[in-house]
Amino acid sequence: MTRRHITTITGIALTAIGLALVLGAHALATTWQQLGPTAWGGETDVHQESLYRILGFIFLPFGLLLIAIVAYRSLGSPADSPPAGAT
Repeated sequence: MTRRHITTITGIALTAIGLALVLGAHALATTWQQLGPTAWGGETDVHQESLYRILGFIFLPFGLLLIAIVAYRSLGSPADSPPAGAT
């Protein structure tokens, strides 16, 4: 496995984790309790929900940045090409 593959996999994983934390913050911060034989209720910890969202918003752009860096380098950055007059 090359460094490019490892970086791509890491970027995809961090993006997926960040997206899951952002979208599932409410469900992750809810404690469900049985209220009766067929009834359930939940209490959401607001601080824990905001913590999950903040972590998600940290992981998501970092993963996207890793993917963008790999894409930029694999497509060939202008710094890798020879100067205009060189043969």
